[in-house]
Amino acid sequence: MEVGFTLWSLHDILRQIPFDAPVTEKRIALDFSKINAPYYVKTGFRVVFIYNDNTPYEASCSIYSPEKASKVAVVVVIKQKYEKALEKWLASKDDDCLKLCCRRRELYCHEISHLVAIIRAFPSERSSNARADFILRSREKFIKSIGIAEDVKPAPLVSISLEKPGISPSVFDKDHFRYGNDSLNYFKLYQELIFPYDKMVSTIAPLVKIYQETNTVTFDDVAKEALIDRDFFEYFPEKLTAFQKLLAEKLFQ
Repeated sequence: MEVGFTLWSLHDILRQIPFDAPVTEKRIALDFSKINAPYYVKTGFRVVFIYNDNTPYEASCSIYSPEKASKVAVVVVIKQKYEKALEKWLASKDDDCLKLCCRRRELYCHEISHLVAIIRAFPSERSSNARADFILRSREKFIKSIGIAEDVKPAPLVSISLEKPGISPSVFDKDHFRYGNDSLNYFKLYQELIFPYDKMVSTIAPLVKIYQETNTVTFDDVAKEALIDRDFFEYFPEKLTAFQKLLAEKLFQ
């Protein structure tokens, strides 16, 4: 497998993902034409986010690739209730919305990890055989991930991810995202999407103020400032350690 999509390319895409702003439209499309990536990636993919509450899943990621189509479409569907929750949270800081806002971020980061894996797996060779092999491997991966072959959608739609209610998007095994010999560490990618360094830094200042007023900082305080649930830190303790170190440096400098 030739890997042409790098993490440098990822930064250009992330700027288009509405991690911290609610989407009021029913659908949005990413613009791949200007990202720093190989030509076949920029011209060969179309990525669409659809917001719809009429689905049994909290979020899903599917590949649509008709044999004669010039582009591979990756369709991410997320329940619109998460956008409404974030909109309400930003307007009123209603605690009833907090859990939904934290889960929203996890769902986005989980599906973006799938998107990255899909692009990295797509062959630079644009022959019909190469594309057919890519779709076959995608379908096999989906069957393995859920263990229910009859749930696979008929070609040309291949569902890669179906996130069910009550199941944390932060729980996945080492091969959940990758295809073939993809060497990217998706555990690291996912936690960096959830809580990148710049977001850690921007979260510190309000937490320092809270500490000065209350002499303590809780996971609830972190959730309210960063929209990151406590469970995330339990699944990825190394990220908690890094954040605590950064926070301590600011508290006791």
